[in-house]
Amino acid sequence: MIAVVVAALLAAWAAWVITPRWADERAGRLQGPSTALPRTPGPRLAVVVAGWWRIGPAARRRQARRRIGVIHALAALAADLQAGQPPTSALIDAGGSPSVWPSAAGAARLGDDVARGLIIDGERNAVLLQLAACWRVAIESGTGLAASVAQLAASARAAEDVRVQLEAELAGPRATARTLALLPLVGVAFGVMMGADPLGWLLGSTAGWGCLVLGSSLTVIGTWWTGRIAAGVEAML
Repeated sequence: MIAVVVAALLAAWAAWVITPRWADERAGRLQGPSTALPRTPGPRLAVVVAGWWRIGPAARRRQARRRIGVIHALAALAADLQAGQPPTSALIDAGGSPSVWPSAAGAARLGDDVARGLIIDGERNAVLLQLAACWRVAIESGTGLAASVAQLAASARAAEDVRVQLEAELAGPRATARTLALLPLVGVAFGVMMGADPLGWLLGSTAGWGCLVLGSSLTVIGTWWTGRIAAGVEAML
């Protein structure tokens, strides 16, 4: 138990020392240039935790739910338009509650520029930028909007299917990285069960502390690097 606590503290320390600049850059890319997190020494650990919150498993699940919600809303919007419902009313109804495109729904209620609202909402989902383009073309040219929205919904669903397959392929490397990160603790536990004293050596000697710090640092770097590769592959979709 002591080894687990010490290893966790050292891993946090290694993340604080080694990865703050990388975490700042990645969090800045996710947030945008105007809201990038500051690169000051104080909040380094908080930056790492915030970066993990934005790219970890929970973040991927939240993003998947948002993407699926938008796909369902697009399909509902296309169906309402094909049924002859006015575009603004169809947009408000299809968005659900809470709306998947809140800025656009607000603009539709106020009679404002819906395409601009979709562009604002598109900062979180690029599919809405395409919907904004379709909406603007339809309003300016007077052409039908239903067919383009239906095609956009179909292409978004196909892209999501590809993303699901890709995430399934990446599940193996992620699981391997997690397993390798836990192996040092397993090794220490086996050493204790075999009658050795790995904890005494790790915590009671300079060489042991050096190995503990170095091993924790390498584990953090390896886990981060694997996550970075997987996130880079997902970002290409």
